[in-house]
Amino acid sequence: MKKLVALLLIASMVATLTACGSSGNNNASSEKPASQDSAAEETGADEAAPAEEAAAEEEAPAADGEEFTIGIAFANENGARWHYDEKFMVETIEAAGGKALVQWANYDQTKQENQVDNLITQGVDAMILIAVSSNMSSTVEKIKAEGIPVVCYDNFVLDAPLDAYLDRDNVEAGRIQMQAAMDAIGGKGKIAIIHGEPTSSVVLGMKEGYDEILADYPDVEVVLEQYCESYSAEKALKYAENALSANNDDIQAIVCTADVLSLGILPALESAGLAGKVFLTGMDCEVAAMQAVNKGYIGLDIWTEIDVCATEAAKAAIALVKGEEVAYDEMVDNGEYQVPKKFVPIVGVTKDNIEEWATEIAPEGWITMEEIQSEE
Repeated sequence: MKKLVALLLIASMVATLTACGSSGNNNASSEKPASQDSAAEETGADEAAPAEEAAAEEEAPAADGEEFTIGIAFANENGARWHYDEKFMVETIEAAGGKALVQWANYDQTKQENQVDNLITQGVDAMILIAVSSNMSSTVEKIKAEGIPVVCYDNFVLDAPLDAYLDRDNVEAGRIQMQAAMDAIGGKGKIAIIHGEPTSSVVLGMKEGYDEILADYPDVEVVLEQYCESYSAEKALKYAENALSANNDDIQAIVCTADVLSLGILPALESAGLAGKVFLTGMDCEVAAMQAVNKGYIGLDIWTEIDVCATEAAKAAIALVKGEEVAYDEMVDNGEYQVPKKFVPIVGVTKDNIEEWATEIAPEGWITMEEIQSEE
């Protein structure tokens, strides 16, 4: 099956991501190579059995002008970004003459599995899967068994025969957050780390980036490191309150993997008089988070160019439906399989570059400087 580079704008550092399209229109299969049948015997080469003809017709890629349907299975609606992802995906699919069927699982794996079954029953021609858990290879295998290509989006499903994978470099995102924290606190002191969903490949990748940077700072003590199932803001707040209490408010930075967590713990920092004093990170650049960045309460937030990401995911699904090539940046090992991955640009947003981000990078309708400055 055939299956961007953003300048990281951080006040104290510049990092470069792998450029999208560096491999051009390479073509690859996510499945293990299979031995091919020998050529048809001469005596029957020009005649196919009716059943074989029907199977070939059923599995044939959609031709230009043919109607097609793409299923989109989202893990959750917890976060402002996801309905924007939906918007760009649906618009791209419909502009190409297709139909999109969207499901939301709200971080319930069983629910998502049932929704996938429903999408299969409705006859989708391709699936964009934003998985609840990275441990859903059996779900991918079920989809593939029906001859339906799978585009994995955001949360990488492990050991699965994926046809394409689109995401930011989560390890690099973790490095950027933690390095910004180290720079802010002078490379010493106490920090807390609050992760999101423990089964998310996003969280696992960012932790890898955190640990890589921390290895160079022996004078930093991690006084708390916790995971918040379903990205629970309530759990994040509880963890932050406990960490502050246990350390008599002597914490220099709290590194969070997502805005929903950062915004969840801000009340604890504000009530302790530490907002703007404890360096805080986030990701997703939600409106409330950008207001906090502008006030100096969040030191660094990471923006993933979701308009680009979602559009490219939809284009990949459409290409797979039509039997066309899908461009990718690199092949990534995934157990027995190799999967074509396309990187998505990320940008570090701080108080210093927030206006540039809001006016030149964020998609139309996401945010305005008026909204950002309304909380001043």
